[in-house]
Amino acid sequence: MIKAEYKNIHSSVIIGENTTIECEKITIGKYSRIGNNVKIKCKELIVGNHLYMADGVEIGRGGCNGPNSNVKIGNGVGIFENVVINPSEPVEIGDNCGIGADVMIWTHGAWLDVLDGFPSDFGPVRLGKNVWLPARSIVLPNVSIGDNVVIGTNSIINKDLPSGCLAAGTPCKVIREKLYPKKVTPSEQSTIIKNIVGKWYELHDTKGIKGIQTKYEDGKIKLIQGENLTIYDIEKKVIEGYNNNVSEDLRDFLRRNGIKIYTDRFFTSIAPTWINK
Repeated sequence: MIKAEYKNIHSSVIIGENTTIECEKITIGKYSRIGNNVKIKCKELIVGNHLYMADGVEIGRGGCNGPNSNVKIGNGVGIFENVVINPSEPVEIGDNCGIGADVMIWTHGAWLDVLDGFPSDFGPVRLGKNVWLPARSIVLPNVSIGDNVVIGTNSIINKDLPSGCLAAGTPCKVIREKLYPKKVTPSEQSTIIKNIVGKWYELHDTKGIKGIQTKYEDGKIKLIQGENLTIYDIEKKVIEGYNNNVSEDLRDFLRRNGIKIYTDRFFTSIAPTWINK
């Protein structure tokens, strides 16, 4: 069910069963997927392209109908199972962020009587680009996280984190600064990619994939299926050539291992043969 005065939802968007969206304004970009049993309630929701939102996510709670109840989500964002995002105040999630299962993001914290000296906290939350906020972490109000940040599992983030850092803990503390992004040499890149593709080969028997070859050279993975060639340009993040279920399976496997190449299609993979038995 979708209730909104203004809707701009791309025709390619997939919305799961038993999902409700109630906003004054909704914008959802192309090739975005919202799972089952999702609840979204805020004044304005703006979502970029290629969002993956898993089952059981909730955006709402705690006075999410006010004038500042705005949620902005960038391109290529993953929000996983049972995440809670409270938009009493604005929440912004930058491009290519990953929000792990059971994460909570709060923009308000109040219960006991402030006239008796108890605390009350309201304020926006902002995540920059390329932030990995893993499972069961909690972000508290008035927190800004910079770009290219990795946070440890089960952390409580109660203060700003600078760009490029590795941070973890309860409360969260910076472990190393200016760590990301980190330059990978051509030799290291070759080793990483060959290891990932090698793991993909290990799944071929269970997926019924036969008679293919791969080569990696000059920043490009080449998938050869008989006379058909698919080229994955790792530097430019584009794919050229032949497309079928096998080439898409490799693209999805690369995604799951941290190499994302976005196209005009959803990520898809071949189900193992045992699933259909």
